[in-house]
Amino acid sequence: MTALKHPVVAVVGHIDHGKTSLLDYIRQSSVAAREAGGITQRVSAYELVHTNAEGTTPITFIDTPGHEAFSAMRRRSANAADIAILIVAADDGVKPQTKEALKAIQDAEIPFIVCFTKIDKDTANLDRAKESVLREGVYLEGLGGDVPWAAVSSKTGAGVRELLDLIALVADVQGITVDTQAPFSAIVIESSRDPRAGISGTLIIKSGTLTTGTFLVAGSAFATVRAIENFEGKRVPELTAGKPARVAGFTDEPNVGAVVTAVATKKEAEALAASKTERTGSEAGSVSGEKPVLRLLIKADTAGSLEALEYELSKVAHDKVDHFIVARSTGPVTEADVKLLIGFLPAAIVSFNAKVDATAKDLAERQHIGIAQKPIIYELSEWLAEETKKYVPDETGLAVTGVAKILKTFSVAGTKHVVGGRIESGVLKRGDTVTIYRRGIEVGIGKVTNLQQQKSDAAQVSEGMECGMQVESRADIVSGDSLEAGGKRHG
Repeated sequence: MTALKHPVVAVVGHIDHGKTSLLDYIRQSSVAAREAGGITQRVSAYELVHTNAEGTTPITFIDTPGHEAFSAMRRRSANAADIAILIVAADDGVKPQTKEALKAIQDAEIPFIVCFTKIDKDTANLDRAKESVLREGVYLEGLGGDVPWAAVSSKTGAGVRELLDLIALVADVQGITVDTQAPFSAIVIESSRDPRAGISGTLIIKSGTLTTGTFLVAGSAFATVRAIENFEGKRVPELTAGKPARVAGFTDEPNVGAVVTAVATKKEAEALAASKTERTGSEAGSVSGEKPVLRLLIKADTAGSLEALEYELSKVAHDKVDHFIVARSTGPVTEADVKLLIGFLPAAIVSFNAKVDATAKDLAERQHIGIAQKPIIYELSEWLAEETKKYVPDETGLAVTGVAKILKTFSVAGTKHVVGGRIESGVLKRGDTVTIYRRGIEVGIGKVTNLQQQKSDAAQVSEGMECGMQVESRADIVSGDSLEAGGKRHG
């Protein structure tokens, strides 16, 4: 037995083409203004009821980011939707992420409406924007094709009602239905981890009814549904097909895009999830190649944001320094995260919309681990590009006069380090300014204030000899570090 299902509509398009502002106007809220930089940086799903002469149509909207880094989010949103709205700014036309969003729609094989935004701007040229769409093989109604379109202004509201009418019409023509006898199924469009609330997932329900107490499986994660929230964040006892739901109670973060099914018992859920668990080796192993490596730990508020962050950082390349992601997870940056990196220095932490605990920040500073915490994704890639420059090997051409290998650390008092080492090459002299290297990466600068051989003070120590050293430095010095005298201008 089938029944009409209210449509799930994915709103996709290029960055800053007005997706959130349009939906903001529809909801008469101020979501766009609250987004960092006015840019949508996570998936949000919500519903409304549109009323016209033909009746009422409940509609679930999925708003997606337009930035290049969020392409996977747009693909999943299209797969979860019944209809797509392809946003094209009338003053800008088709852009790279417009093309990528169009491909996601076509791959999902769902009907779509082209919506031209920003028609109120002086620079808007609707005819030119239509031509840019036609060049992508999208033939609009009235221009030799059957793809419906609308033109709107999110500032004045012009064309918005017509767009909603068009959505209702497409839903009616498509005859979007759901099998009322079908078991529960959903698609994960977002997941997150919170220290207090635990692990939750945002779902679009495809069929059946979700109720509290249900046992769910999403890939290798499972849940006993402790609480269900609707799109307004209000707790509800159940939700039906076509509606967005936020579910608390997952044992692990469900993969975004995973299909969610319901089973009869917790034991069955555990067994099914265990059968799908993929075990992977440690990512913190050795990295081949001669270039220095800056190891990264990346954090974000949600799984989708984490995926986008990893993509964005992957574009930061340097011909003399490699990057390697040691770990990735959602939730705040903790002291445990920093401790994980201590074994893989030099390292940095990149946090997108995730808080940094005070203890973590303090430990990172003491270990000279850089932390970037920003709410706008492209600012993090800019930060990483600058941070990477710190680890570019010195190419000044100045002669290295001596190299010492640290064999043992004895004591630290403020900035004074008492260590033991062996002179690997050249000569190390009392008073030398040295560069401290760890695994080939510069970690600090120091000055040799005393040298000892066989418990006697020495003015210098030559190659092949072991000695005791007192080095003044704000940086940590650990066994295995190298101290290089000369070879770099300090000042």
